[in-house]
Amino acid sequence: MQPDIIINPHAFPSRMTIGMFVESLAGKSGALHGMAQDSTPFKFKDHEGETAVEYFGHQLKRAGYNFYGNEPMYSGITGQELGADIYVGVVYYQRLRHMVNDKFQVRTTGPVTPLTGQPIKGRSKGGGIRVGEMERDALLAHGTAFLLQDRLLNCSDYTKAWICKSCGSFLSTQPSYAGQYTRSRGVEANRVRCRRCSRKVKGVVESKSEAWEDRSGQKWLGGEDVTVVAVPGVLRYLDVELAAMGIRLEFKVGP
Repeated sequence: MQPDIIINPHAFPSRMTIGMFVESLAGKSGALHGMAQDSTPFKFKDHEGETAVEYFGHQLKRAGYNFYGNEPMYSGITGQELGADIYVGVVYYQRLRHMVNDKFQVRTTGPVTPLTGQPIKGRSKGGGIRVGEMERDALLAHGTAFLLQDRLLNCSDYTKAWICKSCGSFLSTQPSYAGQYTRSRGVEANRVRCRRCSRKVKGVVESKSEAWEDRSGQKWLGGEDVTVVAVPGVLRYLDVELAAMGIRLEFKVGP
């Protein structure tokens, strides 16, 4: 005979289904003697004071089998007997129709959530593949940090944003509309300056190449220490949400 199903023994302690071992003893001995067994869960009563394992073990022994349900098995390739006895029994199991075609999910690009820029959820809608905390920990433990960056940034809500290296703020950066001074000298017209770190200028500006004007015509100086960084789009959303509550995030950007 060959077994219908082979189960890894490590699957039982974590699922706390140790009773399945006793069930296999009962099913095996009942099939050999042609008798029905008592399968009342969580308790076993016998007039001789035997435990369930002893009761069914004696039945197996009377039928000529091992007391604990072990049997010698042979390799299906070489025909040689295996070096250890294998626990073999008869149990009731139910087939669950979990098919790969009903579960597989693949995505490169697709629809995103307008609010955060992250992929929408739901396999039927072409949503993104979820990477949770445990998946993140597994990727880090395997040393695949760049794969984690690809999943959670590049293929998710990758955006570029201006940030001020002086005050470390998203919200303080804005396009500066340069006046006639910068245009005449060939400087880029729409440079980005930090409004928080710049200062208003009154009167004549000595360094006209560094001056810039806002929409109202007010001249400003300074605020050039800005740079472009790649950040998740949801980080900017968090920054705005906290700013609405009076909390300003400060980001430290390296050289």
